[in-house]
Amino acid sequence: MKNFFSLILILCCLALLSCQNKTVQLLNKKWDCVQVDNIVPPGTKFLSAQDSTNAIQLQSMLQTLSWTFKDNWQYACSIGSRVTVQGSYQLTGDDGKTLILTSQSGNNINRYQINSLTENELVLSGHAANTNLVMHFSANQ
Repeated sequence: MKNFFSLILILCCLALLSCQNKTVQLLNKKWDCVQVDNIVPPGTKFLSAQDSTNAIQLQSMLQTLSWTFKDNWQYACSIGSRVTVQGSYQLTGDDGKTLILTSQSGNNINRYQINSLTENELVLSGHAANTNLVMHFSANQ
């Protein structure tokens, strides 16, 4: 009976690792941001023309964002052609759908939920400034 439970435990661990390996395989490439939703929380009105301009500039900057995930659990974040942040990533949660990015300095840790991950599409959601930011990426060809 003890051997049976050990076997079940090993099979569960292997199933979890295989799910994470599939996610890592799909994630392992350069992703270009193509759309950002909820930069301004729904129902929020701009206080000034400057607020509106800042939101538009932020939207434009985020759409030049790209993330490159490597199979050695490292990532790089670029804006345009300039690498701005590097660090490590991990997948957590029961289904391996929580992505945690830790900058090389360790000063910045971001947590995202993987809403969708296919060969060509990555959709992440995260919480920032009282809004649920949703970022849409396409695989860099």
